[in-house]
Amino acid sequence: MTRLHDADASSRRARRALERAMRDDAHSSRDARDDDADRASSPRLYAKSMEDLLTARAHNPAPTTVPPPIAALAGNIGERHVLVFVGLPLRGKRTIALRLTRYLRFFHGARCRAFDVAYAGHRGDEKTSSLVNNLRDFLRSGDAITDVCTEYGIEAKEASAKHVDSGRVAVVYSSDASATFYETWSGTSKERRRAILKELEDLERDLDSTGPRRMKVKTIFIETTLTREELVEEVLAQRVARDARNGRVREDEIEAAKESWRRRLDEYRKLYVTLQEDGSEDDLSYIKLYNYGERVQTNKMRAYLPQRIVQFLTATHPTAHKIYLCRHGESEYNVTGRLGGNSGITAKGVAFSEILSRFALEKICGMERRDDDGDDGEGRWCETPRTVRARLWTSSLLRTIATAANIEHPTVHNGEWEQMSPRVYRNIDEIFAGDCEGMTPEEIVEKNPQAAYLRSMDKIGYRYPRGESYFDLISRLEPCIQEMESYTEPVLIVSHQAILRLIFAYLTGCARERAPGMNTFSQNVIYEITLDASCEDLITEDVDRFPSYVVAHDFRDAVAALAVVDDPDERRRFVRDLDLDAARASS
Repeated sequence: MTRLHDADASSRRARRALERAMRDDAHSSRDARDDDADRASSPRLYAKSMEDLLTARAHNPAPTTVPPPIAALAGNIGERHVLVFVGLPLRGKRTIALRLTRYLRFFHGARCRAFDVAYAGHRGDEKTSSLVNNLRDFLRSGDAITDVCTEYGIEAKEASAKHVDSGRVAVVYSSDASATFYETWSGTSKERRRAILKELEDLERDLDSTGPRRMKVKTIFIETTLTREELVEEVLAQRVARDARNGRVREDEIEAAKESWRRRLDEYRKLYVTLQEDGSEDDLSYIKLYNYGERVQTNKMRAYLPQRIVQFLTATHPTAHKIYLCRHGESEYNVTGRLGGNSGITAKGVAFSEILSRFALEKICGMERRDDDGDDGEGRWCETPRTVRARLWTSSLLRTIATAANIEHPTVHNGEWEQMSPRVYRNIDEIFAGDCEGMTPEEIVEKNPQAAYLRSMDKIGYRYPRGESYFDLISRLEPCIQEMESYTEPVLIVSHQAILRLIFAYLTGCARERAPGMNTFSQNVIYEITLDASCEDLITEDVDRFPSYVVAHDFRDAVAALAVVDDPDERRRFVRDLDLDAARASS
């Protein structure tokens, strides 16, 4: 028995060492990504294409040096926030924390970084001090204002007066809540939460003494609670599956690993102290999430950014779901190379529409087409054990509506749900080119060379004359992203290149500055994105190399072949016999 016990203990120590090494590798990669994201998103006060308007000229010798902020660049002007995730293990805190970090960067231009309590250090008492030191370095304002002054040629006094520092948000979570349960920054008791506030008050005083102006740090606790057992089991299954993929759990140990987690949860549940509603913690700012936004309770959540955080947390969740993205079929303006407009689709566009209709019902909804005698054929769409409820979004422009027009809408689940019921959103319309609508790139160069030059210099920030920029798209896209985040059903989004670049960049963790240069979204290709708790580990931030949770279904050859078929019966047979799985290729 002693030898067996020693062997088990040795095995556990080896496994813990392996987990630490893997966690170190993962966090080294994430730290590098955070550094890249900071460099990509800051300091940026205005669109680069506006620079010539902010320099002294004969007619304007005293120009505005810092224009008013736009929504996509406002950040959380000058403010410092520390968001601390608390709660029992296996509640999806890590996934939600990392998604929130990406959301604040992408849609609000905030300088935002995630800090993992489990990675703060591995030397006992030094772990907490290491985390606080990292937070101090990140929240410090002096370097940020110096960077802005250098970048934009602004005097330090004017920079401080105008609050050009875009603010910073630190998101604190634990990737191993069981291992860090007893640490201060786990926030698992009232005493630990008070200790966190005390350490941040000390940090605030230190920032005041070293910075150019008084620095206030606002702390917000975010607690996730699951009362539905099926949600607990789904998060548990995702965690054990991730451990199995990473070699921490063998296939034959999966059920034992789940049972071990359940026992540990029972023990932690006895010790964990939830955020109190008896008046003893009414002075704290906090958000309590029940079943991922099913019910939300807030306390002292004033100001713009905290309220946006609440709104996002109400929507997002780590449960597995799929997003399908595709461009509209080829349009008449695509053929002539013209921007924007509201043209119809060509023969190739119609061909893609017919293929998409079968893909949507069969591959997304999990249905089968059967004759009245039950055989596969040209009959109606029928439910199968794989059938799921699914959604469809299009823009308000003719080319997306026509592309989705062939998709049928059978009812399922005893008539309770209409599959692919079309929702039309103007928010996902193509970027509006203003005075350049209907022009070819060559015509723009000829008729408006300044517009062509400025857009080539600053594709994300340049706004077409009387039109839009990518920053404008980000602002109008945000409400749709929040709604999309809330869905558990798969959703097919038929939209346009600029919009899909931004959605894809957000979902795959690419910096928004890189989105306009994406060569993604060829027509006649459907991108399948599977979102769950493991996605954050798979992000590449490489616009040319998709993460492994993205699969492309390429129908370009099939569309070219179908477009030249005139006979209606032959077209139906072509679509019916098309091997949809052959088009699947991991990106």
